[in-house]
Amino acid sequence: MKKKYIILISFILVAAAGILGVYLLTRPAVLGNMSNEYSKQVTTTSDISFAGEAGNRIKFVFESDVISGNLDMTLYDSDGTAVYTLDNAKELVTYFILERSNTYTLVAKCDNFVGAYKIFVYLDKVNTSTDSGL
Repeated sequence: MKKKYIILISFILVAAAGILGVYLLTRPAVLGNMSNEYSKQVTTTSDISFAGEAGNRIKFVFESDVISGNLDMTLYDSDGTAVYTLDNAKELVTYFILERSNTYTLVAKCDNFVGAYKIFVYLDKVNTSTDSGL
């Protein structure tokens, strides 16, 4: 009877280790994040930069509470060309596939802004490919 419990516990531990290993290998890697909160009207920009390779699928997780003013989130390549603009939303999860290897900068532009926002940028490892379509 004791032997059966040892085998059962060993099986459970091996299965748990396998599940944990798969999770660690496939979880999205954080490329950067930013968050700000303004109680008085401001016009400012904040940014984060990350290196990306052609075919990488980038995941953006965004939340905002815009009381007044404008908030624009735009992804630029190293040449300063806007390659992707996030939709304005209270909450948003969206993806973008990088067309070329480059250093990218996500810029949060606040114009007469009062409110709060936070954004996380991930490399979506599971869906990263050299295919440029979603």
